[in-house]
Amino acid sequence: MMSRDFSTKVISFSSGKGGVGKTSLVSNLGSLWAQQGKKTLLIDGDWHLGKLGIAMGIRPQWTVEKVLSGTITLKDAITPISDSLSLLASPSGILGFEELDETSRHQLFYAIEDLQNEFDLILIDHSSGLHQGVTTFAAAAHQHVVVTTSEPTSYTDAYAVMKILSQRYSIREFGLVVTMSHDRAESQRIMERFIEITTAQLNVKIKLLEIFPWEPKLSISIIKQRPFIDLYPRDPFTRKLSLICKELDENPAARNHGLQFFYAPALGR
Repeated sequence: MMSRDFSTKVISFSSGKGGVGKTSLVSNLGSLWAQQGKKTLLIDGDWHLGKLGIAMGIRPQWTVEKVLSGTITLKDAITPISDSLSLLASPSGILGFEELDETSRHQLFYAIEDLQNEFDLILIDHSSGLHQGVTTFAAAAHQHVVVTTSEPTSYTDAYAVMKILSQRYSIREFGLVVTMSHDRAESQRIMERFIEITTAQLNVKIKLLEIFPWEPKLSISIIKQRPFIDLYPRDPFTRKLSLICKELDENPAARNHGLQFFYAPALGR
């Protein structure tokens, strides 16, 4: 079976450690792309503690069980936010993605793949951690962004994410976003050393996309359940986010990956 070439780009956002601002990053990048007229779907990959819906002010009504049973389609579970932005929020129900069996996970991959004709971009906000449910879902993307801080407990987890994705799924290129920096020069020095060591040990390429300063106004956007870029469109922080969109747009997608990467071999690709 030949692999189909979709125009939709799927971008994965991962972090080994929680609390690094990954969900805020995804919600704001998605909103920026939507403002550019790109049909964008945000997917909350954390089914136990999903925060993307909260960040966007959305309360999901669908359940995993209803989708898997065919009672509703995954498309019916999507909530429109604007003309170009939609959200598949963390579903109600007791099952997390990591708890699904292989057949059920593949069924959901098929369902998400069917959405690709509807969107230009699909952004996946994964749960924190390194369990197989996270890494399997993360590998189902064309581009991979890892979010970290410059603290050792955070970037060692980022290293672990890259190690698993590179060794288990042959992913070789990563974008790196550093958040909550109190000293840009120091963070730059730490991350350059991190990249040097990681690329040597894992045989991967890492592009440092941006180092974000600590930004107190982010908490205001979270309280208001609105993206930072909507509240502060002229803020330098918003400009940095726009540059990440531009960088990811210009980088080619790894077409040998994507959602079909998992089940196509079993179908005789």
